Amino acid sequence: MEKRYISKDPLSESSQFVRGVGPARQVLLSRLGIGTVEDLLLHVPRKYYDRGDLITISKVAPGKLSTFVATVLAASPRRLRGGRSMMTVVVGDETGTVNLVFFNQPYLEKQFKSGVRVLVSGEPVLYKGARQLVSPEHEIISGDLNRSLLDTGRIVPVYPLTSGISQRMMRKVISAALEKSSNSIRENLPSGLLEREGFIGRREALCQIHHPKSWDDLERARARLKFEEVFFLHLLLKERRCGFTRERRRPKVEPPYGMFERFLGSLPFTLTAAQMRVIGEIRADLEDSRGLNRLLQGDVGSGKTIVGLAAMLMTVESGFQAALMVPTEILAQQHYQRTQRYLEGFGLRVELLIGSNPKQEKASVQKGLGDGSVDIVIGTHALIQEGISFKQLGIAVIDEQHRFGVRQRATLGSGDVLPHFLVMTATPIPRSLAQIVYGDLELSLIDELPTGKRSVTTEIVSRDEVESVYQTVREAFSRGRQAFVLYPLVEESERSDLLAATQEFERLQREELSGFPIGLLHGRMSFEEKSKAIGLFREGKILGLVTTTVIEVGVDVPNASILVINNPERFGLAQLHQLRGRVGRGGDPGRCFLVTGEESGTRSRSRLAYFARVSDGFKVAEEDLRMRGPGEIWGVRQSGYPVFRLINPLSDNDIVQRSWSETDRLLKTDPGLENRENRVVSDYFRRYYKTKLELAEIG
Repeated sequence: MEKRYISKDPLSESSQFVRGVGPARQVLLSRLGIGTVEDLLLHVPRKYYDRGDLITISKVAPGKLSTFVATVLAASPRRLRGGRSMMTVVVGDETGTVNLVFFNQPYLEKQFKSGVRVLVSGEPVLYKGARQLVSPEHEIISGDLNRSLLDTGRIVPVYPLTSGISQRMMRKVISAALEKSSNSIRENLPSGLLEREGFIGRREALCQIHHPKSWDDLERARARLKFEEVFFLHLLLKERRCGFTRERRRPKVEPPYGMFERFLGSLPFTLTAAQMRVIGEIRADLEDSRGLNRLLQGDVGSGKTIVGLAAMLMTVESGFQAALMVPTEILAQQHYQRTQRYLEGFGLRVELLIGSNPKQEKASVQKGLGDGSVDIVIGTHALIQEGISFKQLGIAVIDEQHRFGVRQRATLGSGDVLPHFLVMTATPIPRSLAQIVYGDLELSLIDELPTGKRSVTTEIVSRDEVESVYQTVREAFSRGRQAFVLYPLVEESERSDLLAATQEFERLQREELSGFPIGLLHGRMSFEEKSKAIGLFREGKILGLVTTTVIEVGVDVPNASILVINNPERFGLAQLHQLRGRVGRGGDPGRCFLVTGEESGTRSRSRLAYFARVSDGFKVAEEDLRMRGPGEIWGVRQSGYPVFRLINPLSDNDIVQRSWSETDRLLKTDPGLENRENRVVSDYFRRYYKTKLELAEIG
């Protein structure tokens, strides 16, 4: 017989032992990140039904959220073009009938058998004079209504689910978890904080979030748990910041900065006021005993690279080495070539370290890093591979920070002396989100573009209008200008009818762009093949580059004035903004064409329309965050990224700021959280939060 493990803390016990779960259902719950009783209690509803006032079908009105019980009268599935499916379900009660419409859910036919009773909730619309609900929330009723639906007659929770777990089942399991452990729920916020903020206790909040007695009680529970969520995340980030520097020296950087001043004087342009302000912030950090640990945000083309190079020069001039780590080999090579041009005649050894380096060349760079003869190294993940060591790394500048994890950043800082860190991103994010994701870093912002920076106009065109786009491209080619033509896939997929780069490259050569030299670039090519394609494009030997999102980060070809993006609905707005930044960097204004596919729906068109009329990167990023959620703000699903249960960094900015202030107050007065009142915080933090979150690790 299998020995059952019982935790001393009931909340830490496996959720498998909650009534109604068991081993099989536990496997399903684990898909939702639920492993313990506390995980179940923290699995908060995504919305609620007010089932205290069920209406009859006669009162179902277009545009008004309606919840009613009805009987299935008929279900009619049919196939649509493109392999899609649609099912219309007619339901009724003694007062009338209404249609339910479902797309691409053929499995529902087994549920909607004639005579089955169903509870429906959604917002009706009028279609050809008839009322219908498209993809409404629904729940099959078995037996007596009051016994079948948990907590019918009051506010009922609706939970995030996974395949194999129904709403009814989830409600029963969470109710059982509350019944089993509610007396074990301990407070985890200091009493003084609760009093200042006017929060209810944790036990009451968890009970009310699942079984609210009123909408006011629900709001009080949500406010308390939102604050708790971000409060412990802030504690984690600030503890990481303190722990990262604790008992480790920082390289001593101090004036004079003759090389830095000479560098500024040699530039063929004048830095903006915003760039100079940020350089001043960086310099102050470098000279401070706490060191530089800063996130630099700036829109595409704002000049972050020059600021990063200035920081490296100040550090190198004080006798230390500098490293610039970037996410792709193409970008690393581009930074290397540009840095060599800027620092020609400065007497510094600048090297490139990437995975594609020849073995002998790689060994030479590694030796130079170890003996200190390499002053500045530019590379990719190769900089943190086993066997790489620096004689004295003074500063690590990390470009496109979101593509690296905290632990990867920390790898550059191994040893007794912790280097200064400057991490940069061209994906602007609101300060409230930055305080959640990058709370271990100070924030700097370049909020000014260089004088004369040309804008890029963005136009939305349908697939059947694409010939006019290629006419514009041909006219640009005739003037000697260049264009990117971008596709979301490399090769055609049997599962998708999206256009693909390799097949379209061959077609464009034969048809729309025949007679003009064009090339192909995608992520599956070798580094040598990518470098050759980029080189030919940069030199103007090819005028069109058919590509994928491999150009998203840092590819800089000033003569490229047109970008054609096929199936833009496949990308997030922030990613589209990065791509748009690849054109309009030279003399001509840039033009970006968004060629939409047939699957582009109303919501997608609205999103793209916003992108087309807004060029401010911060506004685009905020809209992306609002529509897609912070976990996907960069168009990349992040493994280990904090999954926000309740907090919304945009709409809950006030809560984020209050939490930031309260954690500051707490750590300044009691850094070790040793005071009696604060032990509830440290106990919970060490038991639950600190072991669970590893931030911004890319899968």
